[in-house]
Amino acid sequence: MKSKIKELFAAYKDLIGEIYREKPFMVIMTFLAAILLGLFTPLSVYVNSHIFNDGIAIARGEMTFDQYIPFLILFVLLTILPPIIGWVFIYGYVEPRSLLVLRTSMRGRMLQKIKKMKYEHFENEESMEIIDKAYHRAENSARHMFPMYVVNAISSLVASLGSLWYLYSVKWWLLLTVLIPFILETYLTTKTNYNIYDELETYWQKERRYWILGIFLRSREYLRENKTFQAADYLIDTYRKRLNSRNREYEKYYFKHLKSNFTKYYITDLAIILNVIILLVLFIKGELNIGLFISLSQLIFRDLFGDLMGSVWPIRWSGHHINFFNYFNKYLALAEDEDGELGDIPEKVSIEFKDVWFKYPGTERYVLKGLNLLINDQEKISIVGENGEGKSTMVKLLLGLFTPDRGQILINGVPLFNYSARARSKIFGPIFQDFFRYSITVRENVAIGDIDYLEDKEKLEQALRQARADEFVNELSDKEETLLGRDFDGGRDLSGGQWQRIAIARAFMGDKPVLILDEPTSQLDPVAESNLYSEFAEMAKNKTAIFITHRLASTMITDKIYVISEGKVQESGTHEELMQAGGLYAQMFEAQKQWYQKGEVNAYVQ
Repeated sequence: MKSKIKELFAAYKDLIGEIYREKPFMVIMTFLAAILLGLFTPLSVYVNSHIFNDGIAIARGEMTFDQYIPFLILFVLLTILPPIIGWVFIYGYVEPRSLLVLRTSMRGRMLQKIKKMKYEHFENEESMEIIDKAYHRAENSARHMFPMYVVNAISSLVASLGSLWYLYSVKWWLLLTVLIPFILETYLTTKTNYNIYDELETYWQKERRYWILGIFLRSREYLRENKTFQAADYLIDTYRKRLNSRNREYEKYYFKHLKSNFTKYYITDLAIILNVIILLVLFIKGELNIGLFISLSQLIFRDLFGDLMGSVWPIRWSGHHINFFNYFNKYLALAEDEDGELGDIPEKVSIEFKDVWFKYPGTERYVLKGLNLLINDQEKISIVGENGEGKSTMVKLLLGLFTPDRGQILINGVPLFNYSARARSKIFGPIFQDFFRYSITVRENVAIGDIDYLEDKEKLEQALRQARADEFVNELSDKEETLLGRDFDGGRDLSGGQWQRIAIARAFMGDKPVLILDEPTSQLDPVAESNLYSEFAEMAKNKTAIFITHRLASTMITDKIYVISEGKVQESGTHEELMQAGGLYAQMFEAQKQWYQKGEVNAYVQ
């Protein structure tokens, strides 16, 4: 319990400190407003008792109406001010402004973190839970913690102290009949509330299963395929089953604890009845006047136990939200990429994989097992092998997305991570199999390859020319300022081949010395793929070029071929040398030979 309280204070300190840095006056006014709201409760007891007692006195002629007017004014003010302060100021202004500050601050820090976060976190389920909850739940939890819980706790504490003072002034032992049930219920329910979160933790995977499927079902790309195959009914049914599975788990837990929760939450309800009976007995015995009896009875029925519970609201209910809010801190604590000190961009680049071993986080199977491979400056090489042999994994390691478990990757004899992240980004120009199609302008789509040249028209035109994308871009309505994609009005979609040219231009942006094609042509037929590889080899003159493929369209136009199998290089050499050797490469080529038996690539077939 002590650790939970410590955690609670630490979370509130971070949260309120974050908002105070941006809006100090608003935070101060929120605390003052909370105190004022709390004072209204004991003040209402005082005013209401006078309203009843003085009203009777006026009726008896014991007091004038002029003496009664101040209490009527206070009665009206106590009716009007709480909703103005609470709903207009706290929930109408403070809450949305705080949320805006937190959203700007937290999302900004999260986006900054993404730049430095190790890529491996996005392929690790434990890390993905942290990322998901930090993005989608921490913000909402923060909204509950401030201002909702803070205002409720402060106002309730002030109100409770004033109310207890009134009870003490009547009979000191009334404090016991109120506080003992309150303390008992608080203790029992607080324990339960923290346990609820432990139970809810198990639901994340189930929630993610139906949540991700729900996103698929309402996206344009999936909708098109579902309409084509008429599979929507099956997928919707699957979504419902996954959602129902999660709900049944929760219901099972809820009903399991229903009996104990029912008992715990009704302790104070019984105490309310008991205390009102006690006040009635005191009134009958003449120890309470009518005004104080009615006011205190209203207080106990309506406010007192609610205020007492509200004073410990953060302790009772923040456990769930603090756990989610803490995911924000866990997110910021995720491991980051190493950033070396070398910032110079080498003009000539040689690459060496030296006894590299690697397995993906959370798995036991090594994808690469002692890989050795050397690529000289301006050399054009093909890395071939069946799917799943580690070709794309090599690219991820080379780009610094993952770190080898053993061995080294060297750039000009220097360990890869000795170079800064910025330097590495300016050495390699990758074109991925699943390159992204951004709903932004042509210029921005290409400049993402080297954002430093976003406003450099000459660099942009050079990249488009090298990728042979300039012809169709010049035919677009606004040329390089044309908005791409159909997500927004006025956007222009491109054909698959044109998008590939944009992705290639992205790789050429900034004149990077090493170009990498990681199977970006897998959706093309083999002949078209071979032609594109030939074009790319021409584009990559005076650069180092790496072709990653499981089809052999690129192999005859490269200086050297590496055949990857069982996590290491099994064969290497030119096309002719490997065909003469009659090994794995020759078997693969013979199996694919019929794909290229026409058109321009027929000349390559032996």
